[in-house]
Amino acid sequence: MPRPDASAKLAATAPRSGPPKALIAAVIAVVVVIVAGAVFFITSNPFGKLDAAGPKASQSEGNGVVVHPGRAKAGAPTVEVYEDFQCPVCKKMETTNGASIRQLAASGDIKLVSHMMSFLDDNLGNDWSKKSANAAFCAADAGKFPEYHDAVFAGQPAQEGQGYTDQQLKQTFAAGAGITGSALSTFTRCVDQGTYDDYVTDTEKRSNDDGVNGTPTVKINGKAVSDKQLQQLLTESGSFPTVLKQATGS
Repeated sequence: MPRPDASAKLAATAPRSGPPKALIAAVIAVVVVIVAGAVFFITSNPFGKLDAAGPKASQSEGNGVVVHPGRAKAGAPTVEVYEDFQCPVCKKMETTNGASIRQLAASGDIKLVSHMMSFLDDNLGNDWSKKSANAAFCAADAGKFPEYHDAVFAGQPAQEGQGYTDQQLKQTFAAGAGITGSALSTFTRCVDQGTYDDYVTDTEKRSNDDGVNGTPTVKINGKAVSDKQLQQLLTESGSFPTVLKQATGS
């Protein structure tokens, strides 16, 4: 449907004793300029775009980090895991099935994408989800994302909301992940500078846009596993291959 003509609309609504036509024409011209400017601003406005630079093996627009990049075999299913480092239930799933999931990624039987979310910061009144996610992305630059990821969850405090410490993020977990030498210096600088804070924010926005409103969430080929399957992953050790077969029908 064509847009209604602005001049005709203004003319129809103008009072009988209104301003001269020249003034009306001038007003219309200003309106046209404002509308055109608004359209340009909307289409070119950078605010809100998901364009933060991510670490090595990351996907653009906050779409997560590929674990063991380049190993997935042709036709391998894509498994996406959404977690928050402060989430106790996420740790529970990691304890029961984390190793099973990453073993399949390491062997190339799945393409594993990790989405580290940070919404629990608001719930718990701290910023340790964001800080730990940034640190994990810094570890990705050192080629140690899965190792660092596991170290953080292993060191998750027993009391939810207690958070981590800077020493844990920069030293304890780095040591557990095997980040040493010059790589450790680069990693520490990355953590201190919050190099990937914006990518953490983009990850949260992208996850929300994709309908993820809680952690842990597991998607296989773009579809979230059922509540029953998620419960299986939380309670049955090494059950991920079974859930994968159920989800893919193979």
